Amino acid sequence: MFRIGEFSQIARVSGRLLRYYDSIGLLRPQRIDPETGYRYYSAGQLQQLNRILALKELGLSLDQIGRMLDERISAAEIRGMLALKKAELEQSLAAEAARLRHIESRLLQIEEKGSLGDYDVVMKSTPAVPFLSLRAIYPTFDDAIAALRDVSRAVRAQIAAQSLENIVVVAHCDFEDENLDLEIGVTLTRQINRLVRLPGRGDMTITELPAVRTLATIVRSGPAYQSHLAFGKLGVWMEANGYQIAGRCREVFLDMPFQQPDQEESTMEIQFPVVKAA
Repeated sequence: MFRIGEFSQIARVSGRLLRYYDSIGLLRPQRIDPETGYRYYSAGQLQQLNRILALKELGLSLDQIGRMLDERISAAEIRGMLALKKAELEQSLAAEAARLRHIESRLLQIEEKGSLGDYDVVMKSTPAVPFLSLRAIYPTFDDAIAALRDVSRAVRAQIAAQSLENIVVVAHCDFEDENLDLEIGVTLTRQINRLVRLPGRGDMTITELPAVRTLATIVRSGPAYQSHLAFGKLGVWMEANGYQIAGRCREVFLDMPFQQPDQEESTMEIQFPVVKAA
């Protein structure tokens, strides 16, 4: 048996908290000395205390915890609840980390004050090419990334490497946070007579990526969350040089994305069809 101060050291909780739990009937001492009033706890009560603390971490009130303990909730049930809470917290942390990265890249854009920095804008034209693609509406940006990953894997698995050129994403909508209308596919070095199946998404079919007489392009390398830096610099250049956008934006991956499971960085060429402003 341990006096309350000794038990608090073993359990790593304060004596004040133990007294409070005693006062509300949540965790009674094993014995109270009738003469001194000293509270004594046993090591066996650690299990009950840990259940209380775990349920508290799940966001339950002490009243709810008391009712659950009266119903003798099992360790397996608590373990399952904690695993679910752990997954929720990990997802929340990942989202907050992503927000922090976006904030940092926006600060960088502010600090650069619209300069082109290390980027070079190149004007070019492009011919029409065979395009194996699938157009769809993606509810979120993450869904679009998942589709891009599926396309990358499928074309590498189902099409001979010598027929593949570049993965291309064509935006058929303005930039949105949800319901993105995108055409994702791969340009080909020659015509092929087959479909590529994307499980759960449909079939990629052969179309044509149209020729463009004048493209303003910029090449960027890095993670997706920094792409706005290159888009912004291209926009600054187009306005400064008297061009206006005259077609769908294309993102052309110069290396095959998602060749490694944890690959986040890629090299792509951003392309905007343009004409001279009136």
